Amino acid sequence: YFHIEQMAIKVFGCLLKCSTEFEMFKLIHKPMSVLHRHLDVTKKNSTSAIIDEKYHYELVQDISTDERYFHTEFSEHPLPLSDAIVLINIATFIKEHKWYEMLNHLEISSKGEHFILYQYTDNNIYPTIISSALIQTTSNKHDWLFFDNFFQNTKWKPNLNADGLLSLSHATSMSPLARSQFVDKSSTEIENDLFYSILDKTKACEAIRLTISGEKSKANYHLYLAQKGLAMALKKSGRDIVFTIIEKPAMVLFYQSMNL
Repeated sequence: YFHIEQMAIKVFGCLLKCSTEFEMFKLIHKPMSVLHRHLDVTKKNSTSAIIDEKYHYELVQDISTDERYFHTEFSEHPLPLSDAIVLINIATFIKEHKWYEMLNHLEISSKGEHFILYQYTDNNIYPTIISSALIQTTSNKHDWLFFDNFFQNTKWKPNLNADGLLSLSHATSMSPLARSQFVDKSSTEIENDLFYSILDKTKACEAIRLTISGEKSKANYHLYLAQKGLAMALKKSGRDIVFTIIEKPAMVLFYQSMNL
């Protein structure tokens, strides 16, 4: 192990970068006999919705049981949906943003309900994934990152716009909300109060690990399509309120521009 660590530092600069590349390598270079044992190029989901003419989006109840294959920009050959999403998560969150904490939680991205946005191109018989996001129900709220202490900060200033609280109450099955009930409370207390104000917990979920892939010149456009598709897919599935963690300033500005 000492020898491996020394080689990792020599070649990659640190052990974490080596681990990241190794996880990507394992996904990309699976034995072809295993990779294509369930290959069916004709298998498509007829229930997917189409956005902007050529982009498809849908909610997959459990990606670990989905047998379709998808292209990603990080592999020359298509991968099973579950492997494709894990690979994209590693490449974007861990390799690009250096969120090495996720190395211990890769299994979260390999199963469960996910939103996917993808497109078919003339050159490929397999669709290419443009975006994905993990959807978690309230039944496993204890696993939500939204309420994890890691994503809390005492210096945050909550945006308690009265009109926003009113529209939130009207748009969802929540008990009436008033700005006064949140004054002088921490962000953690406010978020928990909001959650427990939801009368029907089946109408709430958490959406995290939103990834955007594809051409860099279309990044903002794909981000817009992903957010629009995600909102429509969740609304159609009966979710009225979504808890999420936003890292990209452009996404915050996008939602602020929509106002109510």
